[in-house]
Amino acid sequence: MRTVTVKSPGSCGEFIQGIYQEQPCLVSCPVDLYSNIRMVEGPATRMLDTKAVQMLDLIFSEYSIPREEKHHINIQMSSEIPIEKGMASSTADIAGIARGLSAYYDLGLSDKTIAELCVFIEPTDNIMFERLNLFNHVCGDVLINFEAQLEAQILIVEFKGAVNTMNFHRQQDGYTREEVDRFEAVLDLFKQGLQDKNLDAIGRACTESARLNQKILYKPHLEALAALSEAFGGHGVITGHSGTVIGVLYSEEAFDYTAFMQRFLDVVPKQDYDALFLKNIIPGGLRVSIEN
Repeated sequence: MRTVTVKSPGSCGEFIQGIYQEQPCLVSCPVDLYSNIRMVEGPATRMLDTKAVQMLDLIFSEYSIPREEKHHINIQMSSEIPIEKGMASSTADIAGIARGLSAYYDLGLSDKTIAELCVFIEPTDNIMFERLNLFNHVCGDVLINFEAQLEAQILIVEFKGAVNTMNFHRQQDGYTREEVDRFEAVLDLFKQGLQDKNLDAIGRACTESARLNQKILYKPHLEALAALSEAFGGHGVITGHSGTVIGVLYSEEAFDYTAFMQRFLDVVPKQDYDALFLKNIIPGGLRVSIEN
């Protein structure tokens, strides 16, 4: 009996997000919070959520899998990723479904194909790619391959409130020419930071991208966290451009966590956030294991 398990990372929003060559784009920030999917032969034991069903139907249709097969595969899903916070919870689920079905039915789907399937359902994050890229989250195109990975620590603040990603993308205002130019400068700084392995440069790019996004989805505590990061040895802030989450990028050897938290508790009211996480920024990619 074949058993397939898939482990899909969430994200702390996006390192950067904006408009490049007249295309919407982002670079997701994958972290070690996971969606877990298990597929085994047998009748279904629980209902899947709407988007998971959409991905299931899409793959069965696109790859001509007989409909009766749906009665012979049991899909179980669990996740530790907060929902509607800009942390890629939905992408992790549906990309994981796609990767799992690919393994279960030997479809051989590439990461790029999985990304293209995901955008049929909704604008999507690019956590399915192992290496960072600049990604058009609306049509699924990879605009720039950075051929790089980034590993660091991040303090994630899960602020209260929820954002429906589909509604957010429908309501986005356009960027001005000046803002497009500013984003190109952000992108250049981010690329240079990756090339030089310079977390300060990467953090500056992330912080500026977050500021550019304020007119689209305002975060009242952004500047406070950016100031705290700078004061206590962090590299900058990373936000969910379509969500409420804010993360502080840091290196353990340079960051004064105790002093940061003392000031954080003074500056940010407890009623404004739900949780804090100390997590790692990791390579992306969907991890699959198969037992026959």
